[in-house]
Amino acid sequence: MHFSSQGKIDARGTWARQNKPNLLTAKVNQLTLNGKPNSAQPQIIVNGETAYVNGDGLIPNQGNTWWQVPLNNLPGERGKMISDLLTSGRLQDPATIKQIAGAHKDVQNEGEEEVGGQTVTHYSSTLDTQEAAEAAGLPAPTPSPTNWPKTLRVDTWVDSSGMVKRQQFRNEEGGQPFNLNLTVKEYDKPVTVQTPPAGQVKQVDQQTLKNLLGE
Repeated sequence: MHFSSQGKIDARGTWARQNKPNLLTAKVNQLTLNGKPNSAQPQIIVNGETAYVNGDGLIPNQGNTWWQVPLNNLPGERGKMISDLLTSGRLQDPATIKQIAGAHKDVQNEGEEEVGGQTVTHYSSTLDTQEAAEAAGLPAPTPSPTNWPKTLRVDTWVDSSGMVKRQQFRNEEGGQPFNLNLTVKEYDKPVTVQTPPAGQVKQVDQQTLKNLLGE
């Protein structure tokens, strides 16, 4: 995965999804903040409406503790944007890709290309974020100039069996421009994603979240 935003954040790392139980994890292994390299390697585990966050040096005084964060109750505009981003990230679940196909508008076949040594077909489209969330049974994001865009530009690379090998999401509406690239290396391989042990988890109060999010 590779996420960048306005030159302020550039994060590269890995992600994995486990279907039963349905858990998603993402870990950054190369981070740049405001143009300066940062040694932190934060990790997040998403279980339904709950996220477990380990800042690995990015969050002051966190240590080895995992913070339990309610995604449906993050404060302020930034909190809402983070919640929507993680919620929409669940749309990468292969089980939901067909469900949201109708939310992709202006689909264009851009021809054949190579991803990971495999010949794939490249499609471009515009994704209606609200329609996609509703089709997948997820909370619909709230579009605003400073929050989540109503549409995203999407490039999708599909192999001969119909499986998505790579996707790129771009916000071109202003407000909070970002670029997210996700590449799938393997499907149907054993993946182990677990929530942290209870003894390493700490509930985060709203004031701490407000301080971190700058609200």
